[in-house]
Amino acid sequence: LIATNTTVARPLVGGDPRAAEAGGLSGAPLRELALRAVRRAYAAARGRLPVVGVGGVMDGHDAYQRIRAGAALVQAYTGFIYGGPAFVGRTLRELQALAAADGFASLSDAVGADVRKGAQTRG
Repeated sequence: LIATNTTVARPLVGGDPRAAEAGGLSGAPLRELALRAVRRAYAAARGRLPVVGVGGVMDGHDAYQRIRAGAALVQAYTGFIYGGPAFVGRTLRELQALAAADGFASLSDAVGADVRKGAQTRG
């Protein structure tokens, strides 16, 4: 189950020029909407389907939030475009450090941890 991609909603604040644009919005502005979608999909699927976290993944922290929210897989398109090839290694190192800091032996152990514990977000 892929959650999510782009949105035509405009979750932008203030005088952000993208708020008035037409068409799909992706990347960092989609971060919180996408995270909530992963959390809802994971809770609804109840382990019957793997969830793929997509949207607003710009670094390892964003990917880790998706994993803790229930994503078994994470797609990072915009983060890769802006970060280049170094994005992959940097993100993997960040993921490993975050999982270890939280006491997980593997990233698989972290999948859905926030939902299972009833947490709203991880900082």
